[in-house]
Amino acid sequence: MKILITGSSGYLGTNMSGAALERGHSVVGLDIRASGITHASFKEVTGDITDLQVVMQAAAGCDAVFHLAAALAQFERDEKRMHEVNVRGTENALLAASGNHARKFIYASSVEVYGIDVPVPCSEDAPIAPVCQYGRDKVESEKLCREHLSKGLDITIFRPPTINGAGQNEPFLVSQMEGISQGKATLLPGGGKTRLQMVDVDDVSNAFFLALETAGSKGAVMNLGSDNVPTLRAMAEALYNHAGKPPNFIIINASLARAIIAVLAALHISPLEPQHLEIALRDYVFDSSLAKKVLGWKPAKDDIQSSIAAYDYQLKKLSVS
Repeated sequence: MKILITGSSGYLGTNMSGAALERGHSVVGLDIRASGITHASFKEVTGDITDLQVVMQAAAGCDAVFHLAAALAQFERDEKRMHEVNVRGTENALLAASGNHARKFIYASSVEVYGIDVPVPCSEDAPIAPVCQYGRDKVESEKLCREHLSKGLDITIFRPPTINGAGQNEPFLVSQMEGISQGKATLLPGGGKTRLQMVDVDDVSNAFFLALETAGSKGAVMNLGSDNVPTLRAMAEALYNHAGKPPNFIIINASLARAIIAVLAALHISPLEPQHLEIALRDYVFDSSLAKKVLGWKPAKDDIQSSIAAYDYQLKKLSVS
């Protein structure tokens, strides 16, 4: 099968492209920058997802579209540009899939559509209440997906939390891993007593291919998340133990953490977005039972295993550089 993967040079995109190639598919990768992937069955189109003509050309002859391209606040501060990439980019990908008669479209949305105050565990029928631009963009893009679904395009939507594992490039997590490797202290807002669910990058890729092969996935909107979610403190302790370093924490109460992040965010130098701090100060866990039922999907790694894989990758990268 020939698959168009948008955002192919991103963290999820490079992993998804590799997974597709390993499964014997041919891949067209579309991104604004080169991925570095070299494979006989991989073709790269360098262009902007907001340019409909470029996306239409990239999708020509493709049987399926995996739409992963997105702009996150951690990497794109211009909210207008973020909206263009996230919403217009999704519209272009949908138009290209329909215009080229693709038989399947799979969209990477986000649990940020639910906002911050979520039931635990949070299922797909929870209220939609995004609190940031990225979450609002995902809600708008899901609406576009439903419109094209009603016109006959076979669409599946996944809502993962933070994706983790080998190759992780989120600035805050990368800096935390580097600090732990040196035995430096890790900040634990609120004492690290809450659970912040993630999902492994390989498990997300597996869900996409299961959806591609499962007729019952048409129209489904499914959370993806790890099982047995540990507390933030337990996660950090596991990384210190893996690094051979004694756990070293700086505990900051919630009020002080909020004040510090608010000031740093105003100065545009915060390692975290305010909404991400709020998420870390409460349990943020999602119900993935629908994906397990519809697809037979099951996460192979828990958050600690995924974080250790991310840590090992980052340490190897540092030793090479």
